[in-house]
Amino acid sequence: MIRIMKHRRLAVAATAVALGAFALSGCSSTNAGGGETGGNNLEADIAAGSVGTVDQFADMADICDTDAEAGSITLGVVDGGGTNSWSKTVLAEIESEAAKCPALSKVDYVAGSFDLETTTSGITSLAAKGTDIILVIPDAGPGEAHLPAIRQATQAGSIVINFASDPQGEAGVDYLDYTDQSPKFVGKTKAEWLVEQLGEEGGNVVFFGGPAGALVSTQEFEGVSEVFADNPQINFLSSEPIATNWDPAQAQQAMAGLLSQGEKIDAVIADYGASASGVIRAYEAAGISVPLITTTDDNSLSCGFADLKAANPAYELATVSSRTWIGRVALRKAVAAYLGGSDQEPSIYNLALFEDSTGSTAGTVTPEEACLPDAPADATPSTLLTPEEITALFS
Repeated sequence: MIRIMKHRRLAVAATAVALGAFALSGCSSTNAGGGETGGNNLEADIAAGSVGTVDQFADMADICDTDAEAGSITLGVVDGGGTNSWSKTVLAEIESEAAKCPALSKVDYVAGSFDLETTTSGITSLAAKGTDIILVIPDAGPGEAHLPAIRQATQAGSIVINFASDPQGEAGVDYLDYTDQSPKFVGKTKAEWLVEQLGEEGGNVVFFGGPAGALVSTQEFEGVSEVFADNPQINFLSSEPIATNWDPAQAQQAMAGLLSQGEKIDAVIADYGASASGVIRAYEAAGISVPLITTTDDNSLSCGFADLKAANPAYELATVSSRTWIGRVALRKAVAAYLGGSDQEPSIYNLALFEDSTGSTAGTVTPEEACLPDAPADATPSTLLTPEEITALFS
């Protein structure tokens, strides 16, 4: 029952967004793995680059060839980070999706720990082993810095699909596809909520990102900046994302430094919910009332909202989905490409707000409704993992 509720919330939140669904690619139904049908790994009928919403998700059962030999498709995942709960959940979601297709082997996983050399070496090593499908989160630094390794893996014959961070480059040339939210769209979504909450008086706002130069942070920052440029009552104190490596302790330290300068901060944007938790701890340690916060969903934020609000009257929370499920999309597209099938679900997702504590945004849930009371603090309420999978993951 809980799982059904989560699926419904995610879909309802997305329907508030206008679709821009269009396919930039719809090439051939070939075996991208270079198998018996002979195709290549840069052409597939997977709607590469298309834009839409989560109610357009595909079903692995419609993509996987159940007659294929068990474990015959080798699968590797390279995460430029891999050190936090978000990455842990992303991997679990990919493994959960892979379990629906017996032809897929056990995931061969590389965590880059935000080190570019480790990450790119992981990509090329998987390719050298002849891995059929390689899914990459290119966030160990600027996306384009990963491209030489991604191109090398593609040239070696692997199907490479990037997700969760923009690799730059060109789909169908440097790799097969890139799947993600639209970070810029998400930035605008968060910024518009803050403009509404701050009203005509406006206020001072700061932005917390991930590693320095991470494109998912810089692109979201760009969307925020565009909205604030049209609202001069907002004073954007950040000239660029404040780097935290998506580490709550680093976010707490950075926020403590800002608070020590004495300038009032009326709202905080964080592109990762656990970073927002670190921000909150800095406010509490300083004895300063917590302001408006908009970020990605995080169980500690959802379940702890009521108590924090009671002690901090100005505090309100708005989140978008952490999209830990995006690796499922990348995997389904890669399997369709390898098997010469079709997958027409979007590659890029326009995400509306998932939670809004003020109740002013249609299609959202409140933090109390989003809270997973039987899940750990660092779980993700919008995950597509079952309650049993969540328990197993964090036990």
